[in-house]
Amino acid sequence: MAENANFTIRLATPDDVDSLTELHCASFGPQDHVPVILGREYVRAMYRWQVSGGEAYTLVADRDAKIIGLLGVCDRPYTWPMFKACLGAFLRSLARNPLLLLDKRLWHRLFRRPEASGNQARGMANHPSIAQIIIGAVDAGSHGKGVFPALVEAAKAVSQSRGSSAIRVGVYRANSPSRRVFEKAGWAELPTSASSDTVSYMAYLDADLPTELGTG
Repeated sequence: MAENANFTIRLATPDDVDSLTELHCASFGPQDHVPVILGREYVRAMYRWQVSGGEAYTLVADRDAKIIGLLGVCDRPYTWPMFKACLGAFLRSLARNPLLLLDKRLWHRLFRRPEASGNQARGMANHPSIAQIIIGAVDAGSHGKGVFPALVEAAKAVSQSRGSSAIRVGVYRANSPSRRVFEKAGWAELPTSASSDTVSYMAYLDADLPTELGTG
């Protein structure tokens, strides 16, 4: 799909699920991402849905036949579609570890709603052609080598080919490296969609969309 001097970007396939799971679990701890709280089986279920569900896709960066980066994108808001697709793995995780029921981080992150309100924020959240980035990760040995910016740029072309008019993403405020990637790439910050711990960015793929949303 795209080639760099050091890596190649392509769409992930079901054969990549194990490698995607390994990279995810190596990149995030329970404090970073809900699927890790639920365990490896839930992480695998998440990537199975992303690569085979039809409503999402995952881009990977390959170097020497090894996945060194990933970026998951859903054609629409992903929380409930992903949760429903992974419900079996979710219930098995709770059955194996009932104490998860007491983990406030799990319920807060899994069912939290955007703190922002107003017609503009609701319009962006519910727009049928605005894709949403689910997750991104880069192998620790490949940080700072342009992998994540290349994945972000490639996602714009893929989402546009799938009929999306924009891509949005929420980034933790404390995650300065990721925020710099989106800001340097020209993604627009969306103050009306921000929360206390996240910043929202949008890449417009349709020139008329900002006027439609009232963000232009």
